[in-house]
Amino acid sequence: MATKSKKSKLYQTGWKVCAACILFIMALVIFFCGVVFSSITKNWGRSILTEENFYDTVELRNLFFSALDEAVLADVYYESEAKIQSGEKVDREALLAGFKRYYNIIDGVITGNTEINDTYDGLIVYGVIPERLEDKFIEYEELVETRLPQYRQMYIQDQLDEYREAVRYLEGLTNFYYFVEDEQGRVIAGNATRAEVSSKSHTIMLSAEFSSDNLSDKSYYAYSNAYVENSNYRVYAAVDEPLREGDDFYDLYQEFVLAKTSMPYLFVVSTVAFLLFMICLVYLIRVAGQKTKGGQVKYLLVDRIYNEIHFLLVALFGIFSFFMALTLLEFILYRGMPFWSYVFLTLLGILYIADVAVGLSYVLSLSRQIKGKILARNTLVSVFLRKIASLFTGATFRGWMLLVMLAYGVGNCFLVFMICMYFNSSLVLLFFGLLIAFNIFCLYLFLRALRSLKRIMISARETSKGNLTYQLDLAEISPSFLNFAEDIANIQDGLKNAVEEAVKGERMKTELITNVSHDLKTPLTSIVTYVDLLKQQKLDNPVARDYVDVLQVKSYRLKQLIEDLIEASKVSSGNVAVEKMRIDYRQLTMQAIGEMEEKIEEAKLEFRLSCPEPVFIEADGRHMWRILENMLSNVIKYSMVGSRVYIDIFQTEEHGILVMKNISAAPIDFDATRLTERFVRGDSSRTTEGSGLGLSIAQSLAEVQGGTFGIQVDGDLFKAIVSMQLWRNDPSEEEEQDDEMEEESVEETKDETGMMEMEECSSEEQEEMQTDEEEQKP
Repeated sequence: MATKSKKSKLYQTGWKVCAACILFIMALVIFFCGVVFSSITKNWGRSILTEENFYDTVELRNLFFSALDEAVLADVYYESEAKIQSGEKVDREALLAGFKRYYNIIDGVITGNTEINDTYDGLIVYGVIPERLEDKFIEYEELVETRLPQYRQMYIQDQLDEYREAVRYLEGLTNFYYFVEDEQGRVIAGNATRAEVSSKSHTIMLSAEFSSDNLSDKSYYAYSNAYVENSNYRVYAAVDEPLREGDDFYDLYQEFVLAKTSMPYLFVVSTVAFLLFMICLVYLIRVAGQKTKGGQVKYLLVDRIYNEIHFLLVALFGIFSFFMALTLLEFILYRGMPFWSYVFLTLLGILYIADVAVGLSYVLSLSRQIKGKILARNTLVSVFLRKIASLFTGATFRGWMLLVMLAYGVGNCFLVFMICMYFNSSLVLLFFGLLIAFNIFCLYLFLRALRSLKRIMISARETSKGNLTYQLDLAEISPSFLNFAEDIANIQDGLKNAVEEAVKGERMKTELITNVSHDLKTPLTSIVTYVDLLKQQKLDNPVARDYVDVLQVKSYRLKQLIEDLIEASKVSSGNVAVEKMRIDYRQLTMQAIGEMEEKIEEAKLEFRLSCPEPVFIEADGRHMWRILENMLSNVIKYSMVGSRVYIDIFQTEEHGILVMKNISAAPIDFDATRLTERFVRGDSSRTTEGSGLGLSIAQSLAEVQGGTFGIQVDGDLFKAIVSMQLWRNDPSEEEEQDDEMEEESVEETKDETGMMEMEECSSEEQEEMQTDEEEQKP
């Protein structure tokens, strides 16, 4: 058990993250070791690795030769300041070339026919100057006479500066010894005697005839100097051993010692970092994609990339990184810009870490694919082969088409080839007849396939029209389109089952609401009746009277809710009768406002109706009345107290439109389209009266009549829009419709009168029943 637990811990995410962090840290250590090693090899080259003695390094020889160059320049070429100031060391060719370059003088006819004199202040003319160049000649002559002496003094001053700089450099060297002697062997310059130089182990002697190099035991390049070769002087030089502090030789020696002692430590650190890097890499490869040993492999998004493309992307990034690293290294090692060297070194480190991350991601992706056994499948070659195989299985339309086209092409090519082969033989007629018969047979199969496709298209068209009973005969479908036809048939079956389930669920829901509403309505009627009887009794207790008032209000509200439920159920199920007639939209709206005038005054609302001209719509009067009643009721409940309500009625080419606008008392901070859903109210706390069915019923009644009901919200401005079809009958029919409406209004008045009489009779009967009950009391 302990072993198993230990193995499972190795697959935990924490261990993986820790190993990845160590891997990147070791990668950085290797990078910094490489940077240090590159810096050392840049300064010392192979000498730091191959040489154990400082005096055998190329760097010492280069520094020694630099010091020797300064000694030759100061004591062999210039010799002294007096000779420089006298102009004796002026190089005529170098002086004149620099003068012409400084003043942009180009050699030509004038310079070819003239020569500058030895005193550098005039011209000597040898030839004839053309008249067209006379002005140029005068300008050149003036330049030589006035500017050349000044330039000569500048040239001499540069030589003096160079001489003095060489002398100062030689004076600062404590480990470099030299002297110069003439052809008679007399010492004419130097900082050491012949005996001091001869006593040193590392010496060199230069002259025009021969040279002697005892600077080190290694055979490096020989020293040469044109000034020595063109003179009669001999130069002897040596370097001290051991070196003393105070000059460049000692500083170079200290750098050599530091670099030499650092190399073993650098090798050990880089080796350990590399081993830890490889251990972490092997561990991550082992646990990649798994949480337990042998568990299910979890793939990442990068694993979905085809392996060829993945490899190509990694290779391109590697090539880009390689050339970018070369560019950065060139700036770091050879451009000599300290600040930018640090910047480019940082960029190089970032690029290196990015390479490590990309390479690690690629290796771990391969590990996960190998564990999941999808390495071969996740390749473009594998996908291509599977696609080709699927084309020849006959399971797809493309496969059948490819097979048919191949068979048709091969068959025709074969028959045409045979016709060409036996063109001069009697068999040509046989093959020609076979060619015609083969093409007729293929044409028959093609027409049969087109007929099958036509049947499938008809089936799809019938399905789109909602005719789910149409049956597609699969026996008449060709094999090429058989899978296609089966898919269409399955879609038809699925849609049919879905529609049946939806209709069944809607029917059950409607029946449930209707049955529950009817079951509640019967006892509620009795409750309402007895509450009315209680209000007619003489109750002395004021608290009891208040309770009766509350019962009356709540019972009537419950009655209204049940009626709304029944009506909503009927409308949603389509179980409502629609008798369309000619209706005056404006007149109907005004009547609805008048009916609810008391409630409007209680809500302290002011209605503004705008209808420039009568608008006649084709709708059911009872349903339109209920729509307006629900809309007005909604406005009264949820409008801001003391605000105005605007009603605009107008018509378009085909519709009569009513827009009712009011300011909501509460902020509308939800989706306004949900207000037309059942039981959804604008008051989320549900403290106001209402069932949440009014707008839903209004929308359903508008749609039943062929109209639309919509809601728009702009901040707290609430708009309800009802659009109905305009009345399009001729004038005679309109007059008849007006007469019928007048007759119906008369009948409704009579009915209302009769109802009032019946209510009076029922009240008298109730009083008689109450009297009988009182008499029966003991």
